[in-house]
Amino acid sequence: MSVIGDAVSAIKEALKLADDVKRTGATLKEVAKELREHDRRIIRLETQWETAMALRGSGGGMLKIENH
Repeated sequence: MSVIGDAVSAIKEALKLADDVKRTGATLKEVAKELREHDRRIIRLETQWETAMALRGSGGGMLKIENH
């Protein structure tokens, strides 16, 4: 009976680990989504900052355009 008990215990542990992995995956998915949202916000802020600096550098008039 000890072998059967060990097998049942191992199966229960495997199911618990599978559930833990599933929850961890869901959490990581949420974190990745939030990270993408933060990245988009940072890009918008950088764009606004660069535009403000370009306007400031041109004396507050027209947008300064640089040729590369």
